[in-house]
Amino acid sequence: MRAITRRPVKTDGLDPNALEVWIRQDNNRQAAIKCKILIALCNGNSMTEVCKMFNVTREGVRRWRNLVVSKGPQELVRHCYKGRKSKLSPSLAKELKRILAKPPHRIGYKNPKWNGKLLVSYLKKEHNIKISIRTAQLWIKMIKNQ
Repeated sequence: MRAITRRPVKTDGLDPNALEVWIRQDNNRQAAIKCKILIALCNGNSMTEVCKMFNVTREGVRRWRNLVVSKGPQELVRHCYKGRKSKLSPSLAKELKRILAKPPHRIGYKNPKWNGKLLVSYLKKEHNIKISIRTAQLWIKMIKNQ
């Protein structure tokens, strides 16, 4: 059986950060993307696929669905919830990917493998960043899946 090979998609000249900034400039654009997310769910896509594709949380999608059901899609524009800016910068993510690839005992910790509690103490000690254990667990999962 032959493996199907496809040409790589041309992304020259595209800046995803600039596109994100452009989307954030207008609440209507953000609301339209939220509607597209809800439409994708209505078309039979799984919540996991949709959340991964659009980089959103299940809780956010649940809130948007409840808001549209109770008050209509126009409420997505009025209720633009903004969360906190993540402390996980691209440079920190790159460093953590390198650190998490090694066992913790290589950098002086006694644990046999990385967990949320250990990452919290590492970030506090090395970068003076304070996050919750659950956030650290999510970061570990996200970084290992990159």
